[in-house]
Amino acid sequence: MKKSQKPVLRFHEDGHFRILMVSDMHGKPDFNPKMQKGFEALIEKTRPDFIMLGGDQLCNITPRLLKTFLETVMKPAHDRNIPWAHVFGNHDPEEVMTKEESERVYERFPLCLSSRGPKSISGIPNYCIPVLAHGSDDPRYHIWGMDSFSSPADYLAQWGRKEPFQNYYLRHGFGSGHPNCSTMFNQNIWYYQESLRREKKAGHKIPGLMFMHVPPVEFMLVGENPEQMNMVGNKRESPATSELNSGIFLACLERGDVRGIFCGHDHLNDFQAEYLGITLAYDGAIGYDMSAHDDMRGGRIIDIYENGEMFTRMIHLIDLLGKDAMRDPDYFEGGCKYFIRKFD
Repeated sequence: MKKSQKPVLRFHEDGHFRILMVSDMHGKPDFNPKMQKGFEALIEKTRPDFIMLGGDQLCNITPRLLKTFLETVMKPAHDRNIPWAHVFGNHDPEEVMTKEESERVYERFPLCLSSRGPKSISGIPNYCIPVLAHGSDDPRYHIWGMDSFSSPADYLAQWGRKEPFQNYYLRHGFGSGHPNCSTMFNQNIWYYQESLRREKKAGHKIPGLMFMHVPPVEFMLVGENPEQMNMVGNKRESPATSELNSGIFLACLERGDVRGIFCGHDHLNDFQAEYLGITLAYDGAIGYDMSAHDDMRGGRIIDIYENGEMFTRMIHLIDLLGKDAMRDPDYFEGGCKYFIRKFD
């Protein structure tokens, strides 16, 4: 199917459009089948119009196995003809396959709306998908997908620096202690200019949502100021944000169109808050083959409206499936420290 033949996103007659975000599948050929069962339960419960995969879909999978994995995992969406897109996480570019190779696999799926961004900027999937008005082809909302990276070494490579990245890895007082890397500055410039171009074409500013895997540093402020920022949800680990401030939050603030920034990456955080008018929200992990807590595993719903409004909340698998959402303690080598029992 050619790109021009792919589905078009459009608001319903009542002005509503629903997005389901799921992150951190950490897929492998023998992935825990509970993940797909949980994914299908989320889709059945929430009835989304569009699904965003928030990164770390896979771990060390070849292009052939990636295709098989996505065919299997995304079957609940394909069976219901639900369009979807993705961003990459820090685990997606593994040794056996580059992001460029992975992107070609994703884009071959007829319902996948992701696209490779301009080759003049960093990253692979950098894109903007419009959600059109119910009664016209006017864009009423934008869905921005931004590629994020793995570690400060990616920044150094971008700058042509030869020093060990540890020389630039200076821990924040309340950071996670793990090196991470969000967007590159040239991506921020691309978003800013593309947003401005689309505003001029439409004749008005178009509200949007931004998705990336590794959160910008502003997410750390939420954990340190939960009451002031009206935080709701769980914070069970220090936010694993980029140590360097890429400037993407300030670019969104300056443009004034992005209503929320949504990230994965932290398996034990699913909080949301508002900072300077922009919602900052984690999507809790959905996978069963890495560290996660049974009572937090799930997906995030984002409801948008033609009038620009946006509301979001987490849906937890344990509330949908009860005991069936809990991991078999013999399945994952991490043992009991990675999940919480709510049933005796």
